[in-house]
Amino acid sequence: MLIPGALYIGAATAALLAGPGLGRCVALATDRHPDPRLIKAVCLAAALLIAWRADGLLHGVALGTVAAAGVAAGWIDVYQRRLPDALILPAYPLVAALLIATGEPGTLLRAAACAAIGMALYGIGCAFGQIGFGDVKLAGLLGLVSGWASWEAAALALAATIVIGGAQAAAVVVTGRRDFPYGPAMLTGTAAGIAAEPWVVLYPVS
Repeated sequence: MLIPGALYIGAATAALLAGPGLGRCVALATDRHPDPRLIKAVCLAAALLIAWRADGLLHGVALGTVAAAGVAAGWIDVYQRRLPDALILPAYPLVAALLIATGEPGTLLRAAACAAIGMALYGIGCAFGQIGFGDVKLAGLLGLVSGWASWEAAALALAATIVIGGAQAAAVVVTGRRDFPYGPAMLTGTAAGIAAEPWVVLYPVS
């Protein structure tokens, strides 16, 4: 069993090694090159959060998979206002397989329910033209990993996303711009929800 210090060091090392590859992925998709220092900093923050909050090894691998896809997809969304299927969709079967491998039906059902609820809510927004279908697909994936942790984590992730997205929308109105990428708000909100869960007391629902 890894001691906590070794776990964090391993997570940080993996993040720093993954950063350049994710940066190249963004560059290939957009012909734009994100600041390598910034992308490494985001990867490092995500890895340390995962090492701290993952509910076991399988959940950690699932979170790492989503984080890697999300970092690249989020940057592409900023540059081109799209969340590539090539990054989002392959994560679904891997996360689902990891969930099934837990052998915990309750966890599997909770994660699936959170994914379905997230996709339904974002689907309504998509139907009214407020968000893109890529956001709907990302919502399901984020619902899987946040719902895996707990109902509370999923609810907090959704609430944090609404707050962050609302702040972005207000900034767009003030600056007179026409649109903004919602994917980064979803990813940041999910990270914030998972991080905040230990300090927020909610009535148990599981």
